[in-house]
Amino acid sequence: MSGQYATDVNLRARIDLHQRFSTAKEDWHRWVFDRVAPPEGARILELGCGPAELWKRNLDRIDPTWQLTLSDLSPGMIEAAQQVLGDRAEYAVADSEELPFAGEQFDVVVANHMLYHVADRPRALAEIRRVLRPSGAFHAATNGAGHLEELAALFDASFRRHIEAFGLETGPPQLEPFFSDVRIERFEGELVVTEVEPVVAYIRSSTVYDGRPLDDATRTVEAAITVDGAFRIATKAGLISCRKP
Repeated sequence: MSGQYATDVNLRARIDLHQRFSTAKEDWHRWVFDRVAPPEGARILELGCGPAELWKRNLDRIDPTWQLTLSDLSPGMIEAAQQVLGDRAEYAVADSEELPFAGEQFDVVVANHMLYHVADRPRALAEIRRVLRPSGAFHAATNGAGHLEELAALFDASFRRHIEAFGLETGPPQLEPFFSDVRIERFEGELVVTEVEPVVAYIRSSTVYDGRPLDDATRTVEAAITVDGAFRIATKAGLISCRKP
């Protein structure tokens, strides 16, 4: 996993597929921002910030009174995030299972498509609860049943493993022992892909890719584009929100 996220190259390939071919009326990162943006003067922590895409897509809406901290397990991701926000944020190379922050320090914690990577989620959730102030909000973005089902059929059923680990359906029961007011908002859409290479690049960039040839997958996508004009992929993302009691 450390090699997968040593830099933002693999993640960028996956972001690119969504940004170029999504038919959603709203940008995903602006949709999330609308739901997590706290009041003036708030202290915000993002876990697994990656290349700070959430903030990059909302630079025009960042409140200068916020105290923003971006953390990631990968130093390479922190370097990429610093290129986006500079001194508008503080940064930490940090493991979500052992956060280097004082208790009750943040008003909002955000985990954008990262909790399914965490080995010991109960430990991480306990840490998130610890660093949140009373009534502080926790927002965890993830995917739901049926997400990228066409890629799973195209390449490997293990594309589904993240949904099984912490998805829109499997995440809430894991959050309920630690937080209250657990609720789900869904952001469903479709990717209408008109080029073969972005699909192949996505598969190669994924954590489940094992180096096998992708000739069959390439032919399947090519055939769909030839016959239907596009290769269609369902997206079933969303946000699970809750509060520290």
